[in-house]
Amino acid sequence: MLAREAVRRGARNLTLEVRVSNEAAKGLYRRFGLAPAGIRKGYYVETKEDAIIMWANDVDGDDYAARLARLADGVPGTTIHERLD
Repeated sequence: MLAREAVRRGARNLTLEVRVSNEAAKGLYRRFGLAPAGIRKGYYVETKEDAIIMWANDVDGDDYAARLARLADGVPGTTIHERLD
């Protein structure tokens, strides 16, 4: 899971941009603790669609680790991680 790898590498916060119209992605990111923090007007060049900037803070704490564990428990099957470093 990318969020766990970011924490392992020392991240304290996570951020991303998502299309305003992408309700499914926004819902998924909320489950990961990201919350809207701003708008990037015309961010997607091909459509001039705005992006919502989302942030999750304090991802290096126990509460966020518990959130990730709950999310991982809810995913069926197994995931194979390939380390690139």
